[in-house]
Amino acid sequence: SSLILKHKLDAPLRGLDTVPPADRPPVGIVFWAFRVMVGIGFAMLGIGMLSLIARWRKALYDWPLLHRFAVLMGPSGLIAVLSGWIVTEVGRQPFTIYGLLRTAQSASPLDAPAVATSLLAFVVVYFTVFGMGILYLLHLMKKPPEAHETPLGDAPIRSAGITPAPAIIEGASS
Repeated sequence: SSLILKHKLDAPLRGLDTVPPADRPPVGIVFWAFRVMVGIGFAMLGIGMLSLIARWRKALYDWPLLHRFAVLMGPSGLIAVLSGWIVTEVGRQPFTIYGLLRTAQSASPLDAPAVATSLLAFVVVYFTVFGMGILYLLHLMKKPPEAHETPLGDAPIRSAGITPAPAIIEGASS
């Protein structure tokens, strides 16, 4: 990490013991959330690798245990993302901007009813937009498809583009 922070391999790094106790984040939460995030990442990578091996052996559908693990891994992406978010947010405490703004100073000056009203307005607007979108999609699904082309009738069949199959078949039969 000295290469990332100081751009030198031998640069000294400050340890957490040099940070005043009032400025230290809760280390236990960050420690375990990081390990959950990385562990789930490796588990997902492992399931992916096992799936590739099964696919190469043409046995992807013959490994029921792999399928069970894959189903169990369904919510793992969300859990890993939430763990990463916890690492980020808890790890920067007690600061919003390190060294400049503490989280206690960045709290909203608005009272609870004003914040609740704002939240309610956002919820109403988003549900209205989402609901109207769903209604529009349902309206489109009810309509039958419109015919944009006129029927060919007795016109000869000609191929177009890179799919000359009808012309080849027609030419072969005549």
